[in-house]
Amino acid sequence: MHDQLELNEEVQQAAPNSQELSTARGLAGLAGLAVVGIASILAGYGWTVLAIVAILTLVLLHELGHFATAKWTGMKATEFFVGFGPRLWSFRRGETEYGIKALPLGGYVRIIGFTADEVVDQADEPRSYMNQAFWKRILVSSAGSLVHFLLALFLAFVLIWASGTSAVTGAKLSQIVNFTGTSPAEAAGLLAGDVVRAVNGNKLTSIDQLTNALHSSVGTPVSLSLDRGNSHKVVTVTPVDGRQVMIAGKPYVAQGATGFENGYGVIGIAGLEVESAKISTSPLTAASRSGSFVWSLTTQTVSGLAERLSPTGLAQLANLDLHPSTSTSPTALTQRPTSIYGMVSVATQAASIGWQPFVELLIVINVAIGLLNMLPMLPLDGGHVAIAVYERIRTRRGQSHYRANLAKLMPVTYVFVAVLGFLVLSSLYLDIVHPAPNPFTR
Repeated sequence: MHDQLELNEEVQQAAPNSQELSTARGLAGLAGLAVVGIASILAGYGWTVLAIVAILTLVLLHELGHFATAKWTGMKATEFFVGFGPRLWSFRRGETEYGIKALPLGGYVRIIGFTADEVVDQADEPRSYMNQAFWKRILVSSAGSLVHFLLALFLAFVLIWASGTSAVTGAKLSQIVNFTGTSPAEAAGLLAGDVVRAVNGNKLTSIDQLTNALHSSVGTPVSLSLDRGNSHKVVTVTPVDGRQVMIAGKPYVAQGATGFENGYGVIGIAGLEVESAKISTSPLTAASRSGSFVWSLTTQTVSGLAERLSPTGLAQLANLDLHPSTSTSPTALTQRPTSIYGMVSVATQAASIGWQPFVELLIVINVAIGLLNMLPMLPLDGGHVAIAVYERIRTRRGQSHYRANLAKLMPVTYVFVAVLGFLVLSSLYLDIVHPAPNPFTR
């Protein structure tokens, strides 16, 4: 018996513990992912790998928002996992288990007492979600979407600051029009290919600056500073009233042209091409423009979500499911949502073009996910926010905290989940069977 005990102790000492096995599996899994990633890049799938990693990172940061705010407000978070399904690797630090699961379809944070019907150990009651102050519950529930909007603002700032601003530097003359007789442009010696840099001594900043100066100067000389190849010239041209000019027996400018009391000045040029250059943008300007950009994108996305979730939008999507061959028409493309599969495909196409369209797409994805998660319906984050607000309204001063009866919400929740499932499955079906054309061009 004594020998058997010693043998058992030796076996236990020689065998690795569960933590070591978990770490070994995790390292093996990460090594496997690294090998797959490198192999994918070598096989030409590098942009797809980048797109998948980027989208999974957004999901991870979403959950990190919930986790960080839960910790900061004193709630007890027992799990933080990337992915779903079987556990691949995990480790415990303090009261929280961190890890990776087999299906990389998202992630989750488990906060105890997240619903009123959850059984919580009495010792943990003070730290459960349902027993926290109103502002803490609102913050934790909306933190994921808040992260997405902060990411959208940050990415927009980086994009605008790094890209700079496009500024008009000239107007290239594509064609000199032959009037019946000599046109003012011909008389002044203008040639196709000349690039106008200034009008009447004022640096050109827009095409309208040139056209307005000509249209409003019938009989009045206009000074044009221009580049012709490597030389610089200043020419003077005098516009004539375009309504009096005939070409092949027809008026050059419609007789009904209005807006200029003394005539509609023309000189005989057509096909102006804009020449522009990038100029640096200050951080303050970039911050202001990024805010405007994200706000504009947010309002457009709200309208899009409302349209997609409306009875008309759902009916249109059902019709596309029945007739998938029509789903790539210009009209249909505005009616179909994008699945995670389609999102990865578009992100891959964007990344293959360059970093700017890729970042622009990430901004769009962040705003879309942020808004979708804040819809006031369970099981989305916005549903928990709505419940917290409702309970706050129903709680009377001096009375115990009012608890909403979630069982009464289940029928509505089931309907919403069914609608959401229909959107997800329909978009996935269309993205696989009839993927949308590449919106990016090289």
